Amino acid sequence: MRSYGGGIYGIDAHYESEGMAAIYLLVSEGRAAIIETAHNASLPHLLTALKGLGVKRENIDYICVTHVHLDHAGGAGSYMREFPQAKLVVHPRGARHMVSPAKLVEGVKAVYGEAETERIYGEIIPVAEERVIAPEDGR
Repeated sequence: MRSYGGGIYGIDAHYESEGMAAIYLLVSEGRAAIIETAHNASLPHLLTALKGLGVKRENIDYICVTHVHLDHAGGAGSYMREFPQAKLVVHPRGARHMVSPAKLVEGVKAVYGEAETERIYGEIIPVAEERVIAPEDGR
C-alpha cells in the first residue's frame, strides 16, 4: 500500500503482475470510498489494506469505477457483496454492464477465450440496479 497523503492510498491489485493495476482508497474521518475494483482476486489485497488502516467494512460508502473494462471494474460485483451498504458509482453508459454483465463478459471472451477470461477475472457478478448511481454530466 502506498500513501499519497491527505487520506489517499493506492493498493496494488496484483493484476497479472505487481504494479500493473491499482485500487485507490479515499479515507476521511473513518469513512471511505474505493476507486476501481480491478479483478475479483484483488479483493483480499484491499481487505488487508483496510484492516491496516483501521477502516471498518461498514464504513465503505462508495465504490467507483472509471470505466467498465474488466481490469478496472471486473471485481465490482464481488466488492459490492463484501460491502453491502456501499453504492456503485459508474458512468451512465457503463451502468447497464454492471447490472447485466453478460455482453461485457462475452466481448472479453471473444478476445481472450473462455479459459483465459475465467483465469484472469473469475465470475463476473452482477450488481443490483438499486445500488448503482449513474450520474449524468454536470451533476
